[in-house]
Amino acid sequence: MNFFKQLLALSAVLIASFQPAAAQTYPDRVIKMVVPFPAGSTVDALARFMAEEMRKGLGQTVVIDNQVGADGVIAAQAVKRAAPDGYTIMMSTNSPHAANKSLFNQLPYDPEKDFEPVSTVMRIPQFLVVRKDFPANDVAGLVRIAKERGDKSLALGVGNTTSRVLGALLKTSAKIELLNVPYRGMPQVMQDMIGGQVDLTFADRNVAMPLISSGAIKALAIGDAHRLASMPNVPTIAEAGFKNVELTAWAGVFTPAKTDPAIVERLNREIQRVVATPQAREFIQNMGATPVAMTPGEFRSFVASEIVRWGKFVELAGIEKK
Repeated sequence: MNFFKQLLALSAVLIASFQPAAAQTYPDRVIKMVVPFPAGSTVDALARFMAEEMRKGLGQTVVIDNQVGADGVIAAQAVKRAAPDGYTIMMSTNSPHAANKSLFNQLPYDPEKDFEPVSTVMRIPQFLVVRKDFPANDVAGLVRIAKERGDKSLALGVGNTTSRVLGALLKTSAKIELLNVPYRGMPQVMQDMIGGQVDLTFADRNVAMPLISSGAIKALAIGDAHRLASMPNVPTIAEAGFKNVELTAWAGVFTPAKTDPAIVERLNREIQRVVATPQAREFIQNMGATPVAMTPGEFRSFVASEIVRWGKFVELAGIEKK
């Protein structure tokens, strides 16, 4: 037994000795976390929280770099081109790393081949919300009004891929017309909804809840499989008769392809540590989201399945590729 213990210990030493020096000393300088959405968005808020908490464990500052535009393509390209040394990471979502594969004819990056998955961080349910003076208080009323208006389509604020796909699913499922009004992010959509320029949108709880609570907008339904315990009076869209309009977003961390596995593992351990803390769970749950951390292997399989799932939703929604 002692012989085997000694052999295992020796093997561990030998494996460590063959790791590149950079991996053994990582991190020894500032880490940049690229975020594909603007300041004030849910993913930006999550990234800033994670950056501060990861700093405590890694012993290095993690700075946020918002590279907004093109449904996350700009940010994904920047990370793809970065050195695979662990000093450029990406807080990405289902938009750049799943849905875009079905939304673009020629995507300038491969969401699987060009990145190393590190870990998921959270999953995010979406709300169907309308302006405060919208003349309906449920999904059935919204559908009725949309059909009555005919060519004068309701304005759908589109601030990210999730809002776009859910809007398209509602349009095809309810057989109504909606006018897509594109924005760079959800904060801008909310601002125009308060101002009356946007009739409806799909937004995550973190962005929508303060406005719902203040009466600035109204929540009609949630695009998830279950009602939220914190908002039990808000029904699911499936309860309103539209079972296809159910889509949950997610966020997770990636590095460029060919990043040393030891560095990926180091980042994964740190994310797992942070997500397991009471303060992280409270922060994420207060956003109306669920904390979820995976191993790199689990995350890789998840991304592959999400590409297929989002492809089916995009097809069902009838969205043409760009």
